[in-house]
Amino acid sequence: MRKLILLFFVTVMFLAAADLTGDYKGTWSGAAGGDFHIVLTHAGDDWKATVTFTMGGDEVKTKIVSVKVDGNKLNLVYQYDLQGTQLQSAITGELKDKKFEGTYKATTVADGEDVDEGSWTATAQ
Repeated sequence: MRKLILLFFVTVMFLAAADLTGDYKGTWSGAAGGDFHIVLTHAGDDWKATVTFTMGGDEVKTKIVSVKVDGNKLNLVYQYDLQGTQLQSAITGELKDKKFEGTYKATTVADGEDVDEGSWTATAQ
C-alpha cells in the first residue's frame, strides 16, 4: 500500500511540473527595448535554447552559453555582438499561465563590466 501511495505522489508531482518546451515571443525593456524570442527544447535533462532579440529594429542573434531549468524557472546565459562589442546577457524568468516574466543583466564579455539590466516577458505561441 505504501508503494502505491508513493507511486501516486510521484506521478502527481511529475504531471504538475511545468513543461517549458516551446516557442515564446515577447518584449524586453531596459535602457532600450525591443522584441524578444526564445525557443526551448529538451530531451531528458538536456535543455537547449535559441534566443534572438531586436535592438533599434535590427535582429540580434545570440550564442547560448548555458541553459538551466528548475521546475517552472529558467536561467539562460547567451553572448552576442552589438556594434563590435562582445556582450553577454544572463536572464532569469518564471513561467506562469504560458507566460514568462523575468529580468536580465548584460555585461561585456571582455571584463564583465555592467552594460544594462531590465525586464522581459514572453508568451507561448
